[in-house]
Amino acid sequence: MSTEFASATPDHWANLLWALSSPSIVHGAGLPWLPAARHAQLQDFFTRADIAAQMAPLLEAELQRADSPRPVSRLGVYFENLWAFAFTHHPHYHLRQRNLPLHADGRTLGELDFVVRYLPDNCTEHWEIAVKFYLEVDGGYWVGPGLRDRLDIKLARMRRHQLPLIRQPAARAQLLQRDIHIDRQWALMPGRLFRPLLGEAAPLHSDINPHSCRYWWAAADEFRYHFADSAHHWVQLPKRTWLAERGYLSTRGDSTLVLADRLGTDLRAPVCVAAQRDGTEASRGFIVPDDWHDRALEQLP
Repeated sequence: MSTEFASATPDHWANLLWALSSPSIVHGAGLPWLPAARHAQLQDFFTRADIAAQMAPLLEAELQRADSPRPVSRLGVYFENLWAFAFTHHPHYHLRQRNLPLHADGRTLGELDFVVRYLPDNCTEHWEIAVKFYLEVDGGYWVGPGLRDRLDIKLARMRRHQLPLIRQPAARAQLLQRDIHIDRQWALMPGRLFRPLLGEAAPLHSDINPHSCRYWWAAADEFRYHFADSAHHWVQLPKRTWLAERGYLSTRGDSTLVLADRLGTDLRAPVCVAAQRDGTEASRGFIVPDDWHDRALEQLP
């Protein structure tokens, strides 16, 4: 059975504003999260009508160049492209390096996502950024829909490797050669957290941002049962429409029963869907294969 159904196309400017303004999906965790005031400063500039009119075509052109000769497939790279545009065009920033590799003894120690000059404070900052979407399993673990990523592992890597990297002697020497002195570091990880649609929800860990958790995941039969009586119309969300809730254009969409029938029993990978009602997004979640939960449990310690 075909799994093709009503889909959506992204609004890149809306995605840019979402990327700049969205808080991280976790608090604390021993990481230097970007302060809300800095988010607001970035958002305020790019939400100005004159800036949007002037720069939205520039963003479209830059993303088209990034997609040539082949489209960028990884959502994380698209997310970084949005931030690179912001650093390039916001008057308070000067982009010095992106994806700067650091080496020692013929091996790569790691990369710095962004090195920027923050002009109001006359200081150089190292930013590590990621956009993440995780599904909750076993009452506290958060697993990527593709089962290749886990929130606790990602946080540990940022805390133990990506941010401390600049303090390694070999890394410090290479930064010095480039006349880069890092004054401070920021971490950024917006996204969404999806909880099981059915069953009683477990208490959230204190580090989890509860505003990131208004989303669900379910197998196709669970989805059909829960939404059978709703008047929602559902669209599939390709990865570039996973960002801003208002950041995509879509067709009318399919009813719950039509969507469940289209997916049938042949679903092989999670599908992100959203419900439209009165022109706004009313619900968002992942419909997963029947064996997805069992395979996710196998990834846990």
